[in-house]
Amino acid sequence: MLTLVKKAMRGDKEAFIALMDKHSDSMLRIAHGYLSQDADVADAIQDTILDAYEHLSSLKEPRYFKTWLIRILLNNCNHIYNRNKNYIPLDEVSETLSDETQEIDTPLFRFHELLSFVSDENRLCFQLYYGEELTTREIADILHINENTIRSRMHREKLKLKARFQNSGYMTSARKGGASS
Repeated sequence: MLTLVKKAMRGDKEAFIALMDKHSDSMLRIAHGYLSQDADVADAIQDTILDAYEHLSSLKEPRYFKTWLIRILLNNCNHIYNRNKNYIPLDEVSETLSDETQEIDTPLFRFHELLSFVSDENRLCFQLYYGEELTTREIADILHINENTIRSRMHREKLKLKARFQNSGYMTSARKGGASS
């Protein structure tokens, strides 16, 4: 992958396309975790790809490409979220009502449902750690937060979740080892 990043930085468009293909699933999962509307997710990803292409020369270290790309995506998601935070489309309200009548039980749905119980402040950390399997160091770099702060936030939040779901059978370990990567 490092070779692809270096080629893309030298202007190889095919290498850049390959990088975007390689990271498209991660970008989609992260954007869906942050934004509720499919159109907003698509906008955030499109803006991220354009921003990454236009600013690829500003990437100082090729090995941090994924971290850099996620940071751009999060900035775009924040922008879209802030722009739309007071707007609830009518079709979303009707979808919510119809979704409540259906039972959905997939691991991805359960993960997103579990994330809804995590505080807003810590939700992104959980998604990046458990959903994208980034290390606490990488998350700290992306969010510009001390790594120990990430670990302590995740620890406190896991304790809250454990207390909430103890003996319910709801919690399943998505990743072994806790928050100490």
